[in-house]
Amino acid sequence: MIKLIKKQSTQWMGTGFGSNSAEWVVKGQENIALRQLGSLWFALDTNEYSFVNGWKRFKKIARANTRKELVEVLSNKLS
Repeated sequence: MIKLIKKQSTQWMGTGFGSNSAEWVVKGQENIALRQLGSLWFALDTNEYSFVNGWKRFKKIARANTRKELVEVLSNKLS
């Protein structure tokens, strides 16, 4: 089982802007970040990326509906 470290806490961006969700990374492999985008959770490799229409896009390793499911999928892929 993998362990997570909270890299950044949830931030309130101000009235009208909403909030940013917390950022999590895998302990021992800090290049793998877990992020919530919309209603899905993604595991991203921050060392591998490409530029699409001028935007930096990180490589997606896995995705799931909840963070708990993503940790299970990711632990199976990394072992």
